[in-house]
Amino acid sequence: MPRSQPSRTEGTSADAAARDLPGTGRLPRGRHASHQHGVAYRLLRAAGVGVLGLSVVAAGGGAYAWYRLQGNINAESITDRLGIRPDTEATVDPTTGQSALNVLVMGSDTRELADGTGDEYGGLEAAEGARSDTTVLVHLAADRRSATLVSIPRDSMVQIPDCTADDGTVVAAHRGQFNSAFSEGGTACTVKTVESVTDVLIDHYAVVDFSGFRSMIDALGGVTICTPEDIEDRKANLYLPAGTHEDVDGETALAYARVRYIGDGSDISRIGRQQALMSSMVQKVLSSDVLLRPDRLFSFLDAATKSVTTDPELASLNQMRQLAQSLQKMPADGVRFVTVPNEPDPRNDARVVWTAAADELWRQIRTDTTPGATPSPSPTASTDPSTSSALTIPPQRISVQVLNVGGETGAAGRAAQALGALGFTVTGTGDGEATASTEGVHVRYGPDRADSAATVTASFPGATSAVDPALGRGIVVEVGTGAPAPVDVSARLVTPSTPTSTGGATPEPTITARVATDDICA
Repeated sequence: MPRSQPSRTEGTSADAAARDLPGTGRLPRGRHASHQHGVAYRLLRAAGVGVLGLSVVAAGGGAYAWYRLQGNINAESITDRLGIRPDTEATVDPTTGQSALNVLVMGSDTRELADGTGDEYGGLEAAEGARSDTTVLVHLAADRRSATLVSIPRDSMVQIPDCTADDGTVVAAHRGQFNSAFSEGGTACTVKTVESVTDVLIDHYAVVDFSGFRSMIDALGGVTICTPEDIEDRKANLYLPAGTHEDVDGETALAYARVRYIGDGSDISRIGRQQALMSSMVQKVLSSDVLLRPDRLFSFLDAATKSVTTDPELASLNQMRQLAQSLQKMPADGVRFVTVPNEPDPRNDARVVWTAAADELWRQIRTDTTPGATPSPSPTASTDPSTSSALTIPPQRISVQVLNVGGETGAAGRAAQALGALGFTVTGTGDGEATASTEGVHVRYGPDRADSAATVTASFPGATSAVDPALGRGIVVEVGTGAPAPVDVSARLVTPSTPTSTGGATPEPTITARVATDDICA
């Protein structure tokens, strides 16, 4: 991946930015913040505090520090591999003049240490290739008064779209474990998958190398972690008694963040530990031990910038500083940590699928609405696409994937071409395994896509359909032997009406979250 290098012109602006950093000569406000301000609030400000802290380093050569840290950051453009992308539904805030931002943060396990000292870390054996066990979608509201950090379970079963990997190979669309998108198709495939199953536009992304994570903690002089029970895990080489542990080194902290077989052994419980560990890191960054030690501060920023890869726009210390400044007035109770609502996968209880509450969570993010907002009314139409006669969603508003599940060679391509001629948007084609039958056409759709699926199903005479929670907001057309060609159903389209009240409101899905004021050890 190309490494972003500051040009001569950029150097001039960088010097100016280094001189103009606020807080020169005094500690950032976070230094004196009380504990009740919350760790999540501090997490969002961490990157900014670090960059603003360059004013401390600047005393002995800030321009050099700025150049070096800027040159550390890797930048990679993946836009040409994302295909058709979601539209944004959020409006510009009239006060700030800013739009909501969605930043996808991925933890990358490349099994390659930055210092070249070995093939394993965190107590885990080496493995080939890159994997991502940690993915967090950071949503910053347009008014910058609230934020939601959504952890996506690695074990989620979702519909992964067709992707082009870093080496140019094409990965066919398939239903799979969420984190396989990264190992099979890299950053671009992970971003494309998130956009496909949530319909949320990703504005920026950042990939953090786990080996750099270890170096960052060591540069801080260790962090504090809380363990509610004794940990004795031979696989992770992790042995900790219950209680609070201070100055934990990077190797141990990384093993703690990644250990799987403690507690209930689930990925969900590990997400909670990772959130607490990130918060502990931020508290250490904001402490006087770091802010008043230019050597530690620079070592931490040096390790952090070496371990991150971002989109070209975000790969700028000045851009990060501006983003951090926009968050300074965010209240603690406006920040929440959320794990995508889920339940065991009926096909494999070692995996999870997203529930209806996940659809509500993604709606809140797409529309930049606060938790508890009432969903917009949906069209009145049959929730069973296989029996619906009145269709409400035209083909021009529907995107589908087409898979050949036993048909003749080229069947998926021919069906895709015919669907495109009828106005549908085809996001990808490929081969797959039949989920219902290898004959005819079967349509799978996400929980809130029944109306759109009705139009797709009706377009194939005799087609069957079924809801698939793993699809999120996606629709997949499975083409088998003897599959009919799609037909024009525009004559059956009707204008949806707003549903009338029946005297009882549908209860809103419950979304569990921890907010910034929660105890870090909870």
